[in-house]
Amino acid sequence: MLQTAGIHDCDEQVIPMLLEFGYRYVTDVLTEALLFADHAGHADINTDDVKLAIQSRVNHSFTAPPPKDFLLELAAKKNEQPLPLVGEKYGLRLPPQQFTLTN
Repeated sequence: MLQTAGIHDCDEQVIPMLLEFGYRYVTDVLTEALLFADHAGHADINTDDVKLAIQSRVNHSFTAPPPKDFLLELAAKKNEQPLPLVGEKYGLRLPPQQFTLTN
């Protein structure tokens, strides 16, 4: 699957992660399809139940990224604001006392 996507070299942890994702996805889809079949009144899962479960999963789990033009416009607007000046303090800069764990 990785080779067909043009990936020939990857970290060895990627494959177990992909297998776990695939296992979870299939398990969740089939569990949801079983619920749909039970709701419809039949004991066995059919293709319509699986299609409905997949469509339900797609609608709630995966979202399309925003368009590139929108992101470029947002980045340009954000980059118009100058960064604050760096103060003339020396040494290690820590966050205010209320935001530290040792407070």
